[in-house]
Amino acid sequence: MANLDKATEEEILAIVEKYQKENTKLLNYLITDDEITFFSPLANGNAITAEDLQKVADILDGSFEGMEIVNQEYRFKFKMGI
Repeated sequence: MANLDKATEEEILAIVEKYQKENTKLLNYLITDDEITFFSPLANGNAITAEDLQKVADILDGSFEGMEIVNQEYRFKFKMGI
């Protein structure tokens, strides 16, 4: 199973943590080939804005592919270039 490097994880977490409940600060994701999916429970708070999704895509040197709600969680998909 592949993981992002710690510096990249910290950059992305700095963007998405404001959408999570206080003291949660989790970054859950799954990497498959050139796609990465981030998972965020609906109970955590708000959906991430388009502007912040673009910031995450820029960090990944990729593009935002879409968002869906499955099993009480948001799933944000990105194509990665890194």
